[in-house]
Amino acid sequence: MENLQVARCFSVLDGRSRSYVLEACRPLKITYSEYVVLLRLFDCEGVSQEDLSRVLHTDKSAVARTLKLLEQKGFICREKDAEDRRIKRIRLTEYGRMQHTFLMSVMNCWVNYLIDTLSPQDVDSVARNFQVLAQRSSEADFQEIIGKTMR
Repeated sequence: MENLQVARCFSVLDGRSRSYVLEACRPLKITYSEYVVLLRLFDCEGVSQEDLSRVLHTDKSAVARTLKLLEQKGFICREKDAEDRRIKRIRLTEYGRMQHTFLMSVMNCWVNYLIDTLSPQDVDSVARNFQVLAQRSSEADFQEIIGKTMR
């Protein structure tokens, strides 16, 4: 498969996944970005805004905007750190915690739909290789890669 075709497949998968999550989360009135942040907060509640943006590989201002919306919708609250008042810790509200099962089922249903026609061996291979690609992507030095394309 040529690189352009691979890129198009990633683009379709990303776009359709976003559309699915947006549609499935319509009852909660949350966006895809809010969904992603909530899923991460289930794993690391109490994280700082800065650490959250680092974990999500997203700029701090985008995370701050998303957190503001989630706070307005009652999913999270932001508390000043007890030791360093400049740091804001992100905590789920009771309402936010109550959404865990539903939000996990959204992704589980989508992934199950996508892999339904694959053999168990292919599912394992795709999962392993996606992990490798995600790790490599998170470690990428964009300037170095761009430099190679300019040669």
